Amino acid sequence: MQQTLTKVRNLEKFIQKHGEDIVISRTISKMLEYRIKKYDEEIKRLDKELKKFERKFKKTSSAFLKEFNMGKLGDHMDFIEWSSLYQMRNGLAAKKAEFEGMK
Repeated sequence: MQQTLTKVRNLEKFIQKHGEDIVISRTISKMLEYRIKKYDEEIKRLDKELKKFERKFKKTSSAFLKEFNMGKLGDHMDFIEWSSLYQMRNGLAAKKAEFEGMK
C-alpha cells in the first residue's frame, strides 16, 4: 500500500509542477472505469446469491439483516452465510460509490 501512496503523491507533485497531462488523466479515468465495472460484476454475482435466500425465506435481505442482528433468527448456517453475503455486497457497493465519486 505504501508504494502505491508514494506513487500517487509523486504523481500529484508532477501534475502540480507541470500541469495537467491528458494521457495521465485518461489513464486514471480508464482505471476508475475498470474498477467500477469489476465492482459491478461482483455486486451482480452477489445479488444473484442473495435472491436465492430471499426466495427461500420470503423476505428481503435488508429485512433479514435487521431481524438477524436483533437475534430473532438464531444462528442457522444459512443465516450466517446470507448475512456475510449481504455485508460483502454492501461493502462493495460502498467502494464502487467512492470510485464513482472520483470520476
